[in-house]
Amino acid sequence: MAYVFVADDFTGASDTLATLARAGLKARLFRDLPCPADLEGLDAWGIATDARALGQGRITALASRLGSGLADFAPDFLHLKICSTFDSSPRTGNFILMARIMARALGIANLAIIGGQPSLGRHAVFGTLFARGPDGRTHRIDRHPVMSVHPVTPMLEADMLRHLAQLGLEGLELVPPGAAGSSFPRYYDALGQADVEAAGRDLAAANSRCLVIGSSSVAEAWLAAHDVVPASPAGPAASGDMAGGRPILAFAGSRSSLTTAQIAAAKGYDRFPITPADMLAGGPRLDEVQSRIAAQLTKGRNCIALLTADPAGPVSAADLAQASAGFVAGLVGTCHPGGLVVAGGDTSSAIVGRLAPAWLDFAGMICPGVPVLKAKLSGRCLPMALKGGQMGEIDFLDRAHAVLRGQIHA
Repeated sequence: MAYVFVADDFTGASDTLATLARAGLKARLFRDLPCPADLEGLDAWGIATDARALGQGRITALASRLGSGLADFAPDFLHLKICSTFDSSPRTGNFILMARIMARALGIANLAIIGGQPSLGRHAVFGTLFARGPDGRTHRIDRHPVMSVHPVTPMLEADMLRHLAQLGLEGLELVPPGAAGSSFPRYYDALGQADVEAAGRDLAAANSRCLVIGSSSVAEAWLAAHDVVPASPAGPAASGDMAGGRPILAFAGSRSSLTTAQIAAAKGYDRFPITPADMLAGGPRLDEVQSRIAAQLTKGRNCIALLTADPAGPVSAADLAQASAGFVAGLVGTCHPGGLVVAGGDTSSAIVGRLAPAWLDFAGMICPGVPVLKAKLSGRCLPMALKGGQMGEIDFLDRAHAVLRGQIHA
């Protein structure tokens, strides 16, 4: 049985795809339930969704549909891929609600959670989550400079058992780093990489069907349990000019402090700020910005379109992401850039959904947590990189351009 995962956004889905592909598995990412013929020859496959931005009603409908569809494949092990920072709320992006509904549809009784991803600077100990910040320091998640002030799902609770209970999962057994669990549902602390590997072996020893929630550390745990050694977090490198000499289009829907700093540091792009109000309203002002970007792309200039921090009033993140997706899809369709870089989980999910590739394949790495994907669009393949707001170093955008153009290796 292949490794099967469902992700609550596209940035996280691409990281798990990369983790599996770098370990030598033939892996592919889909936007929805695949046909059996699409899975021939695959060792691993996943479905990327926009659940991270959805409310309870839409998550319930999505999880019910996916659970029913996945039942035909009867996976013994299903990974529900969430952000390594675990940001979610009872009303928005509730991954516990999604997990319970899918597990019920699949007849899976056992739920487990792996709490850290040390390979990305996420550590879990005594049931408390810590994450490395853009300042290079490691912070308790409720004091993290980015995630504690997330505009949609701020992390205000570092005690993961309390946080998960708020989302609807109580009675978790807390499994200390490197230890074995005795009951389900269970939560594994992971301070170091050896703890992730121990969790994988412990889950394999349970010899029962499981739905496991967590970041790409779940894939790392599964690989260790099957004696597969993944490549280093930064490799292998992409090779050659995947952009075909054409300019790169970047779009920043994330307004995190790190993404803002990355945009300010970018040397090889023209910048085009857009207020959320203008993006939502459409009309002449947005059309004028789109025309200016198209003109620069036609001249071979790399361009960044970015949402500003101006208040947009009481609008949902999903509405803003969908408006952004229409804007970006229009530029991709008319200007045919050589590559697409997107910052922001909700925005990435909406844009990929609007572009509607048949599937996405792993093509290399830009930095830990951000692979290059090749999206199979009608008539051509578009290389793209999808990054969460807190991913990458300060020079991320120039590095992404250089990797896509084959000028440096990751």
